[in-house]
Amino acid sequence: MSEFRLRRLQLDTSWGELAIVGGSRAGDGTVILLPQLHLALDAGRAHRALPAMTTVLTSHGHVDHLGGIAYWASQRQLQSMGTARLLAPRAIAPGIEELLATHARLEGGEPYEIEVVAVNAGERHPLRRDIDLVFFATDHWVPTLGSRLLWRRHHLLPDLADLSGEEIAHRRRSGEIVTEEIETNILAYCADCGPGVLEHQPEALAAEVLLIECSFYRPGDRERATRYGHMHLEDLLESIDRFGCRHLVLLHASRRHRLREVEAILDERLRPLLDCSLHHLMIDWD
Repeated sequence: MSEFRLRRLQLDTSWGELAIVGGSRAGDGTVILLPQLHLALDAGRAHRALPAMTTVLTSHGHVDHLGGIAYWASQRQLQSMGTARLLAPRAIAPGIEELLATHARLEGGEPYEIEVVAVNAGERHPLRRDIDLVFFATDHWVPTLGSRLLWRRHHLLPDLADLSGEEIAHRRRSGEIVTEEIETNILAYCADCGPGVLEHQPEALAAEVLLIECSFYRPGDRERATRYGHMHLEDLLESIDRFGCRHLVLLHASRRHRLREVEAILDERLRPLLDCSLHHLMIDWD
């Protein structure tokens, strides 16, 4: 289990201040936690912060994005933390069920209390009463799903704003609709992806918080990025006008780059062009 200190962001959103805790390096592991929602957006390494998450999303089958799920399931069992669920692309959900069953057998205990749910692009699943998860396909080189968090709440219809509370209550009791549902695109996580996401997923780019990979930064690496379904800095620079987010959070830098180099390039080339705030969750795991 890693004791490494994850990076922590506190970002203002319409929902309120949203905490995002995580670490990401291409090939080494991506772990993204939303502690207030008990949600993990990929669990690519074992970490002591994982067991408290009651929902884990697995975006695709690469080990650096699912390497921590057996630890998560085992620790929840050991600590009697109850049932949890793991949402995964339909193409790999059976394999994940088999993986967890194998680990449980190797430990000599009961099957883990984990419900594996197969999901497809375009589907919506409730996370809690007021927040839904919506899945979308990315253009990584294996089946991969990104996800968006939609916050739902009801507001009084504008035409009724001048009425008394008593009158509004009377109309509601009589069966009149007095509120409208409003959805806010709070967060989008693009997982591993190439530049196709920038063209085909405008809803993700419009989320208040956009988590997106940028694996490569040097000119000579653009062909490598394309070959392996990853994002290059030039892809982001060419799509600046498409970003509608309040906060842009970058992930997944390749080990070909030192983090100091990445941060210097971001400060020089990307940050001055953005209308939003720029953050990253990239770390060196060891």
